[in-house]
Amino acid sequence: MAINVEQRFALLSAFGANIDWNSLTTEQVQAGISNPQLSGKQATLFIQCGYQVQIGEHFRETGEISIQLPALKRPTLKELQANNDWIKSIERDTSTEEAVTLTFATVLVPDDGSSIDGKEYEKRIALKHNALLGFQHMMWLIEHQDEFPELKPFLGKVYIDFPGIVVVHRDGDRRVPCCAQDGSRWGARWHWLSVRFSVNGRIAFGK
Repeated sequence: MAINVEQRFALLSAFGANIDWNSLTTEQVQAGISNPQLSGKQATLFIQCGYQVQIGEHFRETGEISIQLPALKRPTLKELQANNDWIKSIERDTSTEEAVTLTFATVLVPDDGSSIDGKEYEKRIALKHNALLGFQHMMWLIEHQDEFPELKPFLGKVYIDFPGIVVVHRDGDRRVPCCAQDGSRWGARWHWLSVRFSVNGRIAFGK
């Protein structure tokens, strides 16, 4: 559902009325005024993180794998819909189009238990959007999987999310590309963001 004008101004008004202005310096305030694009981007991340300052303690590279990927173009909506006619729109695509090294990451730490819900999952990846890999990276990896025997030991043991892109189903559900077992090989899936991220999940992260 689109955010209406009233909601936008209500949030800005709430921020303005409750910020502890006396604890800020003139320089700190001026820095935000001088770079409105950066300020807006950081404010967006703050909201996506549940109005909490996140320092990334939950997002961790696992060091399990390192695969070089070439520069790859992001898919257009039309290209995605060619094989997935249920896709209504692309909510965001922050995945890189440059050559990158794929590695695995997770957003779970030992005291988190076996899984987290989709809302918490999104909060924990919010600050890493520009480093998360997307649909084009997943499809390239599936096509070239035989060139990387180091992937084989993970088959059937983990699934790999590529949340650099989020698409919207025609029923309103939101999904990200997911690489998972398909018989004796890796295959393409879509992971519902309304479900859970478990300990056998991995996130495709670019370095």
